[in-house]
Amino acid sequence: MSDSIVLSRISGGAIDGRLQILRIRQRLFKSLHNVLVNERENLLEAIQIDEGFTQEEAQVVFASALIELRNHYDQLDFQADLAQEYSVARKQSNESRRVPITMTYLIPDSFTLFYSVITALSAALEAGSCFIVEFDNTNSKTSALLKRIISSSLDQDAFGIVESRAPEVFLSKCAVVDQRPDGSNSKIPAQILLYSPKSRNVALVDRTCDIRLAAREIVTSRLAYNGASRYSVDLVLVNEFVAARFQSALIEELQHAQSNIAAKKSSSLAKKVVRSKFPTILEDDAKKGAVELVIGDSNVGAVNILNRSQIATQKIPSSRVVPCLKITSLDDAIDFLSTEPQQEFPIAAFYLFAAEREAKYLSQYIICRATYVNHIPAQLAIGPMAPPQYPANLRMRYTRDMFEEPSPQVVPGSRSHPVSTIFGKASFLVDLAQRPLKPTGQPPSGAWGFFEQGIIIGAIVYLLPMVGAVTCGIAYTGWTGYKKFWS
Repeated sequence: MSDSIVLSRISGGAIDGRLQILRIRQRLFKSLHNVLVNERENLLEAIQIDEGFTQEEAQVVFASALIELRNHYDQLDFQADLAQEYSVARKQSNESRRVPITMTYLIPDSFTLFYSVITALSAALEAGSCFIVEFDNTNSKTSALLKRIISSSLDQDAFGIVESRAPEVFLSKCAVVDQRPDGSNSKIPAQILLYSPKSRNVALVDRTCDIRLAAREIVTSRLAYNGASRYSVDLVLVNEFVAARFQSALIEELQHAQSNIAAKKSSSLAKKVVRSKFPTILEDDAKKGAVELVIGDSNVGAVNILNRSQIATQKIPSSRVVPCLKITSLDDAIDFLSTEPQQEFPIAAFYLFAAEREAKYLSQYIICRATYVNHIPAQLAIGPMAPPQYPANLRMRYTRDMFEEPSPQVVPGSRSHPVSTIFGKASFLVDLAQRPLKPTGQPPSGAWGFFEQGIIIGAIVYLLPMVGAVTCGIAYTGWTGYKKFWS
């Protein structure tokens, strides 16, 4: 079927409201879930071959996609949906009402392709938006399987697959989900654009944290999934007080990871991937004398950043190299990340390993999209970057409201003001509008504040005993002199 025919069928399905009925969406969820379960072995093999993952990594990708599908399915509530539908008939407002954007167009990320497609498809299906996915014409086994699964399990008038970019006129009627991390999404016309921004991820290891835990989490984040995770650590800031201990823990974790990688290579179905010792970005920094190798081979490594003014600021592409930079204090970390070169690429995830008080201080002053304290969530290791317009959600990469628009229904109530009656209340409204604002709750000027209280307490603690002693001394001297004079 040609792309133009697919787009025409989906447009017709959207106009007909094919997915407006909740029971239909529920049946489609169950149909898709059943086919995915039946194709499990084929999908696991395809993920391993296409992406070079181990068996365990492929299993996590498969399970995460199905768990997210289940989360979206569980959000569908027939009774609540029915109550909202008939709220106006019961003379009740439905101010939270939202309606689906009729069509969604997905440009998937090549990394963890299976999860990337299922997570966006599930959110669009929950919202009731017809769905088109663009697969380029490659030899990917995963995309071939997804084409077959979508075609066999879902309504062909509501879900379609194309191999070339849809016309701009068509895209302007869609919610476009562009998961590619290359930043080329800004030129796409869309009713709503959900894009994966150019970002990086920073970890900070403070002197107050569990050093062993921090090293284990950071190494796993950087090494898992061939170092290609969109949320893997791109830069590690280490307090110089614990830098030596952290480096020792890091080397131990890297050596352990090297042995695991070597053991799994022989049994893996993955394509052989040849990697240079450093990605191009760190290679350039090494030539400038900005970094030095701590430990590593062609697959796994760690580097120390020697010159922070020359270190690259962008995200490190697929690699298993952990770059570390020493900091002198919490304020040094804040100042460094606030410099103009560092602000060029926003921080998507800030992994903060520190005690609670230090974590509160750092997370308050370092600008990022999300902070994760003393752990790196496993949910982030797969899939695309989440759209920056919405809060980070570990349960679902995309949520229903991303594919909806507000459309409230309001009926007259006790506080309603019909336009035909408003001018008769003009004088009352003026008086109402001029009422004083409520108090702020701040103590009045001249009241004792924090410093004034400190001064008074200090005076009581230190000056009062001295005044008392002096007074007693004067009294004693006077009494003694009085007795001698009259005796």
